[in-house]
Amino acid sequence: MSNPRPVAGEATLVESVEVPAGESRFINVKKGQILQLVDLYGDQVGDFVAYRTDKPDEYLSPAHTCSCLTKLSPEVGDALYSNHRLPLLRIEADDVGHHDFVVPCCDPERYSVDYDLPDHPSCLAGLQRGLDAFGSDWSLHGELAANIFMNNVVTPEGRIETFAPTHGAESAIDLEVLEDLVVGLVACPQDLSPCNNFDPTDMAIRVWEREG
Repeated sequence: MSNPRPVAGEATLVESVEVPAGESRFINVKKGQILQLVDLYGDQVGDFVAYRTDKPDEYLSPAHTCSCLTKLSPEVGDALYSNHRLPLLRIEADDVGHHDFVVPCCDPERYSVDYDLPDHPSCLAGLQRGLDAFGSDWSLHGELAANIFMNNVVTPEGRIETFAPTHGAESAIDLEVLEDLVVGLVACPQDLSPCNNFDPTDMAIRVWEREG
């Protein structure tokens, strides 16, 4: 693994958590910190959720984010919004530049219905295990997860097509934390579509603090 890509400005890395393929990790982040979601080896999608620490019934909502931004995928400078339209995070830097905020994360039913594999690992099941291990019984549904680095394209006919990722190792998105949050990331286990180039790998969560 290469050295972590620093965030903009003078900052100190205060926490780094590896997320093995198919698994999730949850951590606390504080307002003012920089949350960095990292693809360690390239071609990997991560499904990301966030809850307000003091009010867990308010959480990152991909649908409300699309509504607030009036576009399907956020860009550098855009905020990510809660189900009450409160900005929770803001994108400071983005090595990849495309994400999916429309399609829910993969779940056991997806593998059962589409592939006849009801026991295949899924993002939703991975997130639920991580949330349980974190010690929370907060609400979790597939539509609450943002598909970070996912290369989905809406065709002129209005269809959603999934293409293989094109980004390399240590690609990251840097998010300014605007509220105290609990955040979770699962390294998507999808190996039956181009989503992760048919080879799921590890990701990482890194937290930075700026001087002053």
